[in-house]
Amino acid sequence: MLDFNSTVFTNPSTFILMGIPGLEEMHIWISIPFFSMYVVALMGNILILFIIKTETVLHEPMFYFLSMLAITDLILSNSTFPKMLGVFWFNYHEINFHACLTQMFFIHAFSGVESGLLVAMAFDRYVAICNPLRHSIILKNSVVAQIGIVALLRGLVLMIPHPFLVRRWPYCRTNVVPHTYCEHMAVVKLACADISINSLYSLAVIILIVGTDVACISLSYIQILRTVFSLPSKDARLKTFSTCGSHICVILTFYIPALFSFLTHRFSKHIPRHTHILLANMYLLVPPMLNPIIYGVRTKQIRECVLKLFITKTNWVTMVVWNTSDTMEPVFILQGFPGLEYAHSWLSILFCLVFLVAFIGNVIILSVIWIESSLHQPMYYFLSILALNDLGMSLSTVPTIFSVLWLNAREIQASACYTQLFFIHTFTFLESSVLLAMAFDRFVAICRPLHYTTILTNSVIGKIGLACLLRSMGVVLPTPLLLRRYHYCHVNVLSHPFCLHQDILKLSCSDARVNSVYGLCVVIVTLGIDSVFILLSYVLILKSVLSITSPEERLKALNTCVSHICVVLIFFVPVIGVSMAHRFGKHLSPIVQILMADIYLLLPPVLNPIVYSIRTKQIRLQILHKFGLARRL
Repeated sequence: MLDFNSTVFTNPSTFILMGIPGLEEMHIWISIPFFSMYVVALMGNILILFIIKTETVLHEPMFYFLSMLAITDLILSNSTFPKMLGVFWFNYHEINFHACLTQMFFIHAFSGVESGLLVAMAFDRYVAICNPLRHSIILKNSVVAQIGIVALLRGLVLMIPHPFLVRRWPYCRTNVVPHTYCEHMAVVKLACADISINSLYSLAVIILIVGTDVACISLSYIQILRTVFSLPSKDARLKTFSTCGSHICVILTFYIPALFSFLTHRFSKHIPRHTHILLANMYLLVPPMLNPIIYGVRTKQIRECVLKLFITKTNWVTMVVWNTSDTMEPVFILQGFPGLEYAHSWLSILFCLVFLVAFIGNVIILSVIWIESSLHQPMYYFLSILALNDLGMSLSTVPTIFSVLWLNAREIQASACYTQLFFIHTFTFLESSVLLAMAFDRFVAICRPLHYTTILTNSVIGKIGLACLLRSMGVVLPTPLLLRRYHYCHVNVLSHPFCLHQDILKLSCSDARVNSVYGLCVVIVTLGIDSVFILLSYVLILKSVLSITSPEERLKALNTCVSHICVVLIFFVPVIGVSMAHRFGKHLSPIVQILMADIYLLLPPVLNPIVYSIRTKQIRLQILHKFGLARRL
């Protein structure tokens, strides 16, 4: 480990980037979402640039500005993330003094450039809506290039004084920068001279760039709104203003994290330091990641070019009927939300948030249990298995949901479909098995407390987890193998944005009674038996609890089961609802059935970590401690 003690010097050759103070033990876990965001930003912006370069239909002012924005986001990402990941992954904290100043210059300069480009894009929208006949005359290629150069020069010129001023100060306190990158004020605070010039100049630059740019953007949209509201038709108003939707989202994505970072840095001195640093990282992480996603989803021209690049165009109007030849693998068509196709992009935002909550929540649960030795107990080992299962369930379904909602990519090969349904049903039955194991854990803890550690040893827990996995995989494995034998001669449209066994079975024109009977037997053997044994465990637990003489002790004993009961209900209630709707709800709207199936697959991974974080004191305290909030709460 590096020694972060203060040293005395006047001209440091290196600085030491501390990372996120107070969360050093979680650096490796924090790096996972950060690295994922970096990869998405890198691939998304490169894809945007490639499409705009190769597609001549996109050689217009709006997309030229978008390509400049993508280049800026790539520079911002590559100015910070490689060194940040070096700190997180390899414990490589040192950074050369001049390299630190260079990084500081690029970060702040291109943040200013991005703000200027957002103004240019607002001006493009203003001209396109308020002066549509003169759009091509006003925003010629030469004018677009000149606007881009002005935005670049403004950002560079206004930020050039920063490194030169920082270089002049003597440093006699410490060379440890409590940050993940060389942020201007974090470095300046290490100086042992009067830094009021730096502070005043920095504030003046922020006011000049952000204040001016926000005022210009606001003025543009005031004029745009005046023009839009003057249109006679409601449809025309909605269609015209929808062309600004992507730009408005990008503006909010850029300025809101920047505003929160600035306000917490200037005025919220009681907020923990790691909260400041996480907000500062979000300010640099979020825009490069979300900008290509927003324009890829919201902009029809780019979306169609992405589909053309990756997917062979299919005529969705005429339903495809398969050739029953055994030599051709069938292709299934995934269904989105019938009748709500216009809202797919907005629904995708909701599903994206749900997935992020599930992913982050379960990763936090796993990291806390892994790091804290006090949580190395049977109950929490089973909880970690449940969290892993929920991550697997989410990752099995989300890719096809997003491909349908974002890209309208609805084709899926039969082999990929069979693989997906195998994982979905395996993780479903595995969750049921883990819930049964957790009920057994509660039974032993309450009814046989003196034998708890001898019955549930680590080896026994490992064997229980392995048995649950093998049982789930074993009962599901015949399902895709049987489905491969059938012929499909009906329309190939599935009812969901993912593959389920009964859904595919309905498309078969062969005798599918074997699969139907086998599927019913599997449900009875797994979910049916598990629910019976869980119920039996709680009958015995209640019998044991009621035999306790003290009401406080009875309540305390039952309270240890509340989290598990909530998780059991969260899992089994949607499963029963989906089964009932599937068997008897033939007259229900397709949207209702699709929503129920989505809830059945997405609700448990989202709510399970929340339930255990709120209801389980040990986990709650450890999470609060890791984020520096334990004392405050």
